[in-house]
Parts: sequence; structure tokens; C-alpha cells
Amino acid sequence: MKTICRCALFVVLLLTAFRSRADFPIVLPPIPTPEVEIWVAPDGDDGAEGTKQRPLATFAAAVKAAAAARQAHPEAALCVYFGEGVYPMAETVAIESLAGTADKPVLFRSAPGAAGKVCFAGTSFVDGWEPLADSDFWRQAPEGVRERVRPEALGKILTAPYTAYRTQTYAPNVYGQRQEMFVGSRAQTLARWPNDGFAEAGQALGATPITSWAHDGTKEGIFEAASDQSLLWDKEPDPLLFGYWFWDWSESFERLGAIEQRDGVPVIRVKEPHTSSYGYKHHLRYYGFNMLCELDTPGEYYIDRACDRVFWIPPAEEQTESPELVTFEKPWFLSIKNCAHLVFAGLTFDGGFGGAVSIHDSDAILLADCVVKRYANSAVEIIGCSDCGCCYTELHTIGFGGFVLKGGDRKTLTDSGYFLSNCRVIDFSRIKRTYAPAILAEGCGMKFEHCEFAGSSSSAARLEGNEMLVEYCHFHDLVRESDDQGGIDVYYNPSYRGNIIRYNLWENIVGGTHCGAAGVRLDDMISGFHIYGNIFVHCGAVIFGAIQIHGGKDNLVERNLFLDCRAAVSFSSWGDRYTRAWTDPQSPDYPAMRRKCYEEVDITSSLWRERYPELEKIAEDPNVNTVAHNWIVNCQDTFLRHHDGVIQEGNIEEKIEGATVESLCESDSLKRAGLEPISLEEIGPRPGSFLKD
Repeated sequence: MKTICRCALFVVLLLTAFRSRADFPIVLPPIPTPEVEIWVAPDGDDGAEGTKQRPLATFAAAVKAAAAARQAHPEAALCVYFGEGVYPMAETVAIESLAGTADKPVLFRSAPGAAGKVCFAGTSFVDGWEPLADSDFWRQAPEGVRERVRPEALGKILTAPYTAYRTQTYAPNVYGQRQEMFVGSRAQTLARWPNDGFAEAGQALGATPITSWAHDGTKEGIFEAASDQSLLWDKEPDPLLFGYWFWDWSESFERLGAIEQRDGVPVIRVKEPHTSSYGYKHHLRYYGFNMLCELDTPGEYYIDRACDRVFWIPPAEEQTESPELVTFEKPWFLSIKNCAHLVFAGLTFDGGFGGAVSIHDSDAILLADCVVKRYANSAVEIIGCSDCGCCYTELHTIGFGGFVLKGGDRKTLTDSGYFLSNCRVIDFSRIKRTYAPAILAEGCGMKFEHCEFAGSSSSAARLEGNEMLVEYCHFHDLVRESDDQGGIDVYYNPSYRGNIIRYNLWENIVGGTHCGAAGVRLDDMISGFHIYGNIFVHCGAVIFGAIQIHGGKDNLVERNLFLDCRAAVSFSSWGDRYTRAWTDPQSPDYPAMRRKCYEEVDITSSLWRERYPELEKIAEDPNVNTVAHNWIVNCQDTFLRHHDGVIQEGNIEEKIEGATVESLCESDSLKRAGLEPISLEEIGPRPGSFLKD
């Protein structure tokens, strides 16, 4: 999805002490000639032998057969082939204590020629649709249902029986318990008001005032509604609210308690206990949903479990696909524990309340040429493993985050060996709107290369650890709804070191209700990052530049191109607060720094001092960062909140009418910035596959 191609950005590596051990070559496992084969097909039989002529029918049966084959042939190259078709999902498939070897990994793969055509589905097509107004259900519907349907919407609504799609749990306000409807890859909208975006409330009316540096409000969830429309909601059995109640980086679901009139103004009272721990500000953003009375727009649906009916207004465009309801409600489809040298390739995992693949306490597990889509929770987790990764794989239409990666040992600086290569994560954090990134990386020694991250209300990556490398990735159209975030966001731990962000393209990351959004945001004392050779286009807004540094030190920002940004770099200095965090036991930051830097790790150890010698002076020279040899073109400002601690050298600032990245790359002006070429075709996922068949 690159918007820029066939041009060159000129960068040169500055040879410094900044080197990450995550700069390891990614070596994919071989595909050995199978010596033992197990075949599976949608029309197979779990009582069959599992041969190509008599295949098994389910993933679970294939796993059982693979375990038996491994025991019978411990040194053989083992391959499980899945034939083309759809495999309905019913229960979690558990793989435990199964191991191949480095030269003969166990393969679970699509049959030759079937890559992308093998789907493990957790959805069901909904049958029996009929116009609501002409249905027997409507003619016999109780008054409590009839009065909730808008007369002007009645002729648009279709209805169908719900019994066949009923799940054990259903709670649209609980992550992992929302039953979604899809038409193709398009999520339908649980009936809501307003139909798009947010309504702006009036004054917060609780009894306990709250004052902050940015907003005022009240502790209690009582506020003036945006419209008299809300008065319809009191007839609904489970009306829900979603909002950014105080801070625009913190959202949650609430239940509607009551609606009342005060001096002719409708007032919403949130049902206790409140989920917003920060309170409710004046003029907050919210919407109401899960209400039949708000089913009025194409693409909306509503599930009435009491009436055992589903209601839907088809999309306005010509309808060629039937809608599907997600029915797989287990936390994971595939659970892998205590395994080694397994490869899952050419498979599609589609639809679930939870996620697709969970990998724990395993070594050398690879997902390749896979598609993971239409899950409500985080899609893939890898925890407590080593040398695991993913390549040539796409995650899209995800309700929570993409990859949750936790591995390595920060205390001993032992690398996890995790990697993502040539992957896409698109349209994520659809339900959990903040802090649900495409990558949540915690630990030590991870590499992310040639990936694309796009389409989110908030951040694409959180790097929480050491020796992380992000290179040749394309970040765009992020932080579209929340505030005070970054395309990459890192928070409050100055012992995160050895992290490099280089040769990436950042586009259209602005956010912006109060603070805005940065391409890269180093928040609250994040230090020692090396950010170089990147392209930032239209990043930063309000009080943030394309890179935002908040109270950290020892960061090096060099050899980047900034085009049409709010500013190249913005700073928020901590000053005395930084010093007190290390020296004053009365400081609220002091216990956190003791825990983060001397208990979770030990920055005084010989290992850490040898690896990061700058830690010897961690309490000195707060807010000293270096910004050098960057080219800053057509930015509104060069720096925001610049201060004496910033070391500047060789930055070039210019206004060039009509400049584009293509035109800048063709200009002799680059030579004045001391930059040399790198092909943009290297940025983002590259063509290729693992299976190559």
C-alpha cells in the first residue's frame, strides 16, 4: 500500500556505539521432502488412515496422528497436508510436546497449490432472512419489541432466527465476548447513535469536581446528553455507551443507568460501578450502541437473544454476499505449548471471539504465508519462547491488537530471537481503541523488518524492552482517533536500551484532540534510542512533532527526512523531576525507578555497564538529546519546546514549493545534507512466499 515508489532517499549510517543485537539475519527453516505424510480434507473422515486417498477431516485429528507418527518415526521428516476448503472450528486445537528438528521441522501446511485456499472458519452464514415488516415474528411481536423499532426504519430491516448462532457468552461491552457480524471483510456495526464518529456531551454534572492540567470534570458519570435522541434509550434492555470519558488516550464501555430531564436538557447517568477510573470531563466524546431503536442505517445489525432474532439492514451497495456471525468463542483456535521446530504455512484462520494462535514455552515455531482475520481479540501471541517468528503473513480486521510478543530475558540481556518479516497488520484495534497495537513487544532481542502497519485508532507498536530493531517498515494512517500517542509508542522506563528505528516510512500520523500524535513517541524518560534514516511525511500535530521526546536523554535522531510535518522533533523537558526521580525518595517517580532499573534489571551490574556504558551517568544531564544531519522540508516548525539540552548539528531546514518525496530525492539539495541513497522499494513487505508453490 505504499503511496510513494521508485524514488530514493539518501541516508548514510553514522558509525556510533548504537548497535542492536537484534540485527541478526533471519534464516527460515527448510522444507524437507516428507518421509511421513498425513492428509486432511474438508470431506475427509477422522476414522480414516489419513492418506491422500483416505484423508482425515479435522485439525485435531491431524495433530493426534502427527503425535503418533512422531513417536513411531522419531527422525522422519513429517508433513501434515490440508486440502483446499473450509474447516469449521468448534474447539481449541491443542498441540503439546511435539518436536521436529532444525533440518526436519514438522510442517502443518496447505497442500501444494492450495495456499490461501485452506480456511479454518469460526463463522456461520446466517440463513432465513426476510423483511421484518412482512414476517410472522413482527405480526406476533410483543409491544416491548414493536415500540423499539423506528417506523421510518421498519421497511429497511431484515430479520432471521438466531437459534443456530447462539453462543454461550454474549456481552458486547466485554473484550472477547462480542459476537460480530461480517459481510466479507467488512464488519457490520452494532446498532448505534450517532451512526458515525462521536457525539459531544455538554457539562459533566457529578457532585465531585476533578481538575487536571488539561481538563476539568467530575468523578461521577453524569453528564448532559448531546441530543434528545437519548430519551429513546430507556426502553432498551441493555443500552451501552462507549466513550473517551476524560483523557483521549483512555476509552471504555459503560452501561446506561438512567436518562432524566434537567431544565429541559436530557442528562445521562452512567450505571455504577463506573469503568472510567479518571472521571468524566466536560464535553467528552461518546456514543450509544446495542440498541434496536438505533437500527436505522445500512450496515447495522442488532441481536435480541431474548426474542431469539437477529436484525440487520443490508449495506447500501448491491448485496452479493451473505452476512456471517462469528460463532467460535474459545480464547484461541490453535494453542501450542512445549513444542519445537514446527511450521504452519499457507493457512487461513478466520473468525473468533478471541484470537487465532497462542504459542507458549516453545522454540523455533514459524507462521508463514498465513492469513489471520476477523478476530475480536489479539490475533497471535508468542510468550516465553525462543527463535519464533512470522513471515509473509497478513493480519486484518482485528478487534484488539495484532501480535503480542513476550520473550527473552532483560535482566541477563538474553535475546528472544523473535522476528516479523514481510508481514502486514491492517485494520486493527477496532473494538479496543487504545493500547491495542499491531505489535506489543516486551522483553529482549526482537527484529521487525519489511512490514506494513496501517489503519488504527491508536498506535501500531509498543516497544517495551531492549535490543529491538525496526527497519524497512511502512507505518501509515495511524492514531486516527485517540490522542497523545505515536505510531511507535514507548513508555516510562529509561533502562530500555539498544533499540534502533531505521529506514522506515511514516505517513499520515497526526491524531490530535489536545496533544496530537507523533510518528515515534518516546514518553516519560525513554532514553538511548537511535532513530535514523527514516522518512516522515505529514506526521505530528498540535503540540507534537514527527518525533516526540518526553523527558528522556541519550536519544540520537539523525539523517532523517521530514516533509510536511507539524515539526521535526518536539520535546517535553522533565528538568528537576528527572533528577529527583533518581535522588529524592519523596519523588513519586523514585520507587518506580528503583523497581524498573535495580530490581527488574540491574543497571549497575558489570553486564549492563559493559553493554550500556552511558548508564553510569543516568542521573546526570537530564533531557540531553542529539538531533543531527536531518533534512527538514516544508514543516510548520523545526522544533517544538526546544531547550538548551538539545545538541544540534548539521540540520538543514528548507521551504520548497510543491515538494514531494520523489522530487526531493531527485534534487541536488540532498548532497548538502550529506545523505546517500536507499531504495524505497525496500520499505514495506516485499513480494515472495515461504512455500513457493
